[in-house]
Amino acid sequence: MDALRNKFPGSISKDTIAFVIGLLVLVLCILYGTYKQYDIADNQKKTNGEILEFYHSTRARYGLKYRYWVGDKEYIGSTGVSPFKCDNGKKGCVGQEFPVYYSSENPQYSRIDLGKYEKYKTTVEFVK
Repeated sequence: MDALRNKFPGSISKDTIAFVIGLLVLVLCILYGTYKQYDIADNQKKTNGEILEFYHSTRARYGLKYRYWVGDKEYIGSTGVSPFKCDNGKKGCVGQEFPVYYSSENPQYSRIDLGKYEKYKTTVEFVK
């Protein structure tokens, strides 16, 4: 390998390629998330959703899974949150209903409005 580097001193290392690919994936994920948020904002409809589950996804991350209906079709959404309890003492307000905003063009794109518990969301939302 060193012999190749000596022949091609300007060659790119595997670490550099991995870093660039990782950075590209991150940028694409951010762009996709932003696209979804703009789609919801531009084609916004409102319905009610029910929180199904408060879950621990990784070491320091938690989330909510919620269900909402558009017509006769059920959709499942999720959002990141910090741990919290509702006024009734349930973690993550499981079983409670909240407004859900979705895209009329792509109903699977949604965001839940947690009202006074919105401050516990950790999912970044650029557009509301």
